Amino acid sequence: MTRQELESLKNRLINLRNDLIEGVDKLNKHSNDEFQGEVPDVNDEATRTYSRQVLLSKGEVDRQQLKLVEEALDLIAHDETEYGICIDCEEEIPFQRLEAAPYVKRCVDCKTMYEERLKLEL
Repeated sequence: MTRQELESLKNRLINLRNDLIEGVDKLNKHSNDEFQGEVPDVNDEATRTYSRQVLLSKGEVDRQQLKLVEEALDLIAHDETEYGICIDCEEEIPFQRLEAAPYVKRCVDCKTMYEERLKLEL
């Protein structure tokens, strides 16, 4: 990976981190504002509970992605030669994959095998 590609990915990670932090903050504020107070009837309560669960799930996905972004940025900061290297096969992850998701830790083949192993464990 060239220095220019690395800088481009680092900038994308920083922007993604900022967007995720902003989104999680907005989601938390919306959740707190939206779900306070009394509810007129049982159906409204059920709808409100479902909506809260959806928001909490979205927030959890965003927090997990934020964790991956932070880990990628830490890796670049501490040892940029390790960034973009698959944690399983130790081969370089193609730039196009990193461009699509700059926080990934596995190449496509290893990610596929990893997911297949997870399915077998279920």
